Amino acid sequence: SVINADPETVSGLEDANVRKARAVVADVSDQVDASIVLATREVSEEVRVVSVVEDTKLAGYHELAGADVVLRPREQLGKSLASKVTTTASAEGDGVRIGDDFEIAEVPVLRESQLVGKTLSESRVREKYGLNVVGAWFGGDFRTPPPPDAVLERGTVLLVAGTGRRLERFRDETLSTVRRSLEGTTVVVGYGEGGRTVAEELERAGVPYTVVDEHEREGVDVVGDATDADVLREAGIEDARSVVLALPDDTTTEFVTLIARDLNGSVEIVARAQKSGAVGKTYRAGADYVLSVEAVSGRSVASEVLEEEILTLGTNFEVVKTETPGLVGETLEGARVRERTGCTVIAVERGDELVTDLSPDFRLEEGDAVVVAGTDEGTNEFVETFGD
Repeated sequence: SVINADPETVSGLEDANVRKARAVVADVSDQVDASIVLATREVSEEVRVVSVVEDTKLAGYHELAGADVVLRPREQLGKSLASKVTTTASAEGDGVRIGDDFEIAEVPVLRESQLVGKTLSESRVREKYGLNVVGAWFGGDFRTPPPPDAVLERGTVLLVAGTGRRLERFRDETLSTVRRSLEGTTVVVGYGEGGRTVAEELERAGVPYTVVDEHEREGVDVVGDATDADVLREAGIEDARSVVLALPDDTTTEFVTLIARDLNGSVEIVARAQKSGAVGKTYRAGADYVLSVEAVSGRSVASEVLEEEILTLGTNFEVVKTETPGLVGETLEGARVRERTGCTVIAVERGDELVTDLSPDFRLEEGDAVVVAGTDEGTNEFVETFGD
């Protein structure tokens, strides 16, 4: 629940019945969050406290205040953006783990991928790799489940579920032609906290890069305003293979995306958005992959607080694990889960076993916990329909 009283005061937290809460999440501002942590600890030493910091240098103070977990979404976002570039050198990517060897991960369709131009049905992801495509971003528009006749273009991001081994094989084979063909450097625009994290990850992966920032400082190669096309030309944008936009202002990001796309029609543009509402506009401007700070923060908070009972991947998408008495004795085909709720059953937890190879005639038993993926509305509908 959201606290309507003053969360920085003991009385406000007592009014919110914090002692009975599963966890308290502080996500206002760095100083206010520290105050909320201190006030929470005055009320209860047992409740789990998660604090979100904008400036990672201040994380230690939140720990001193009594936070159990301090999340650094800007640092994590920088790593996520860099991973979309370094996938050409590594099979690793972003993912949410469910069980010991099962996860949901984003796999971007890059410009030289063998998937470009194929429909989802023609890609045969399930038949060839044993993976479920549970969602996809098409130019910023998220679809779950994605239609079989949807065409995969450069910039499409698939949300796939499967074992780590199968995901690694899928990434390796779909990116193999990209690895052979990519040339040039990566241009990193913006050298704040996120940009520095991107540069560190690129350095670690051995990917050559050039940094652009309006302030002269150590680590910056080209000093200037990125909204000036000449500055981007000086950074080598016209011959670059990828651009990472790690700018703090969404309007600037959108404008630089337009310029970068005009200067190099084939460059891969990976961008940060401050607000989720800017994601669609940045895609429209020409970006290939956009990730918002809000989405990363929400994903991290959900994983810490809910411990995988509900995992949010942003963009109105959730993975829910729940017992479903209403499905006992039903087969997956007979239950018509997707038709009735729009959700995809991706796994079933039966005792100590996580069953992921699910055929249409798989029959649910009492005590099974079903893992489904879908929109917020869809997962709510699933729980209401089959949870009682």
